[in-house]
Amino acid sequence: MKIAIITDIHHGPLSHTKDESWDGLAHVRSFVARAVAEKADLLLDLGDRISDTNHETDHRVASELADIFKTYPGKRIHILGNHDVDNLTVAENENIFGQSMASSVHDLGDIRLIAWQPGVKIEMGIGLPKAEPALEWLVEALNADERPAIIATHVPLSGHSQTGNYYFERNPHYSSYPDHAVVRRAVEATGKAALWLSGHVHWNTVTNVGNVQHITIQSVSERFTTHPITAAAYADVEIKGGQFTVDVFGNDPFHVRLPFRKSGDRPWMAPCGPFTEADSQREIRQREWELSLA
Repeated sequence: MKIAIITDIHHGPLSHTKDESWDGLAHVRSFVARAVAEKADLLLDLGDRISDTNHETDHRVASELADIFKTYPGKRIHILGNHDVDNLTVAENENIFGQSMASSVHDLGDIRLIAWQPGVKIEMGIGLPKAEPALEWLVEALNADERPAIIATHVPLSGHSQTGNYYFERNPHYSSYPDHAVVRRAVEATGKAALWLSGHVHWNTVTNVGNVQHITIQSVSERFTTHPITAAAYADVEIKGGQFTVDVFGNDPFHVRLPFRKSGDRPWMAPCGPFTEADSQREIRQREWELSLA
């Protein structure tokens, strides 16, 4: 199983660290052509396709991307990012790209891919909304089948550190959902999730939480890790022989190879409570007792 991934294209006017000479359409054409040549089983777009400006411009630039994506002859999945819905409605995105963008489950043979779509509209000064209103659907989807699942979202839910991130080190509340820990615990309890794929944070990371591997993929248009050149990133995820590999290509290469966890594997033990002064005294007495026996 091979999944071709692109994320955070940010096609449209110049914004943030994006190079003024950067052409998003050319990169997407190359990505789609490569996915065809490599015989990818699935094309996965993790969202933030556009840099939002106003309704008219957003509709135009999203349509330009959709015309390219529609040339891909195989199965493709588009997930909504926060910039995709700043001026366009969900229904408008669906009409432009010709498919539903509601949460959905996709049969990939021995595994499943769950495209989960909690709310992504950011309120400046506050951050993302809670994801919990969409959590019941996700848990039911995970428990509906014994096969291991890959979850795909625009926003990561690992809660990983944003230290060093150009956008989020000083704005961590915009990097994930405020209730990401609640969501993770519910997902881990099912024992059905093996891999979680996301974009949004514009860098390559791997974080294992509760025996679920959380992977974030670099943005196509980003430069903060590769300045002065653009990352021009895209990725392949391949599941084979009980392992998965993530290869990010372009100017910010990244490689991960890890076991692909089987459905039903046990999550980690729950974290212990906070340590107290009493715990410290017990530990000292335990050491004194052990020394007395020496």
